[in-house]
Amino acid sequence: MTQLTTLRHKTQEINTEIYALYLATRDSRVKWYVGLLLAFVLGYAISPIDLIPDLKAVFGFIDDVVVVALGVHLAYQLVSKNVLGQARLQAYQELCSHCEATAAAYRIVGYVWVLAATFVAVFLYKLLYMSML
Repeated sequence: MTQLTTLRHKTQEINTEIYALYLATRDSRVKWYVGLLLAFVLGYAISPIDLIPDLKAVFGFIDDVVVVALGVHLAYQLVSKNVLGQARLQAYQELCSHCEATAAAYRIVGYVWVLAATFVAVFLYKLLYMSML
């Protein structure tokens, strides 16, 4: 269970960092080409056109990873630490406020599934034992 919790925390950290970088590019103190660089990196990541086709065994995916990693690293280098720190704080605040609502939504969906499974089980039970009488 601890590995799953660790993975969940790492995923939330990555999501927060990506959102913080997005918020930092929207800041007026950041140059316009940082946003353009991130748009290019995102476009390259989701584009079906690659430098090396993905049909090649390993090398097709390595170019995606390298281009995205280098682009994000370069964007981090181009954004000042002060702006990035403020963007991280804002990202943590915004994403944590949504965590409670998301958890409540998951609980509601879970309860609905349990309720539906209970109705199906009762229906099957009655169907099975009513036909035996």
